[in-house]
Amino acid sequence: MPEQSVLITGGAGMLAGRLAANFRAQGWEVHAPSRTDLDITDENAILACLQSIRPSAVVNTAAMLVEPCEADPKAAFLINAWSVRNLARACDRLGTQLVQISTSGVFGDVVRPFHEFDPVVNKTRYAASKYAGETFAREWCERHIILRLGWLYGGGMDTKRDFVTARLEEAAANPVMRCAADKYGCPTNADDVAVTLLSLLDGNIYGVFHCANTADSPCARADYVEAILKSAGSDTRVERVSSSSFPRAANVPDCEWLTSYALEYAGIPLLPHWRESLERYMSQLPR
Repeated sequence: MPEQSVLITGGAGMLAGRLAANFRAQGWEVHAPSRTDLDITDENAILACLQSIRPSAVVNTAAMLVEPCEADPKAAFLINAWSVRNLARACDRLGTQLVQISTSGVFGDVVRPFHEFDPVVNKTRYAASKYAGETFAREWCERHIILRLGWLYGGGMDTKRDFVTARLEEAAANPVMRCAADKYGCPTNADDVAVTLLSLLDGNIYGVFHCANTADSPCARADYVEAILKSAGSDTRVERVSSSSFPRAANVPDCEWLTSYALEYAGIPLLPHWRESLERYMSQLPR
């Protein structure tokens, strides 16, 4: 029987699926209930679940996403913040490690890499609710890891929410794709996130960490899509446009470019360069 076990909330999601696969490959027992199987807004249900399976760690991938948070802030703070309090209280009571998945969206518009010690800005209700969740994790659970992730992709053709395969499908139907040239971030491979998280858990290393593939220069959405199409050998052309061409309910930050001081301080290898990881991922997709 495995010595270590993990409970991954939001088990139907792409990140949860990649975490589950990587944890199982390292010999962990994995429990990954969907939101219908485990309601993280119900503190009693969480405690009962943890007391039943006694996981070594809980990884909270469940979240309300950007646009819905703008439409319903009360629900946003319930799901992205108060529910983290519920998890943190239960984990601390049982001595369980808590991993809270957070976002690169807590920073602002200046185009530069942001590290763990930079002040947050929280331009959107999504970012504000996720940061409130971080605060609850820190305050209520001694053994906590907070991971701020970059622009996540992974899961291949079987995943509805994979950015890469969605762009490939779009390119197959369009000779030209319009992409924002003024929004910057870090394309981040979910499998690389899993490797880093396993290293932190194995080392009993706690705190706030930026977990994104590295970049030596700003990566715009248009750069990201161009790299995807080039790797796929697509003839579709990327038209670089202003993000104002894609109106959104949420005023998302211009820059979500992450770097990590904390991983280096902790002796954990930084994630590979985003272009290297993207090429590796593309090579695994069916052609």
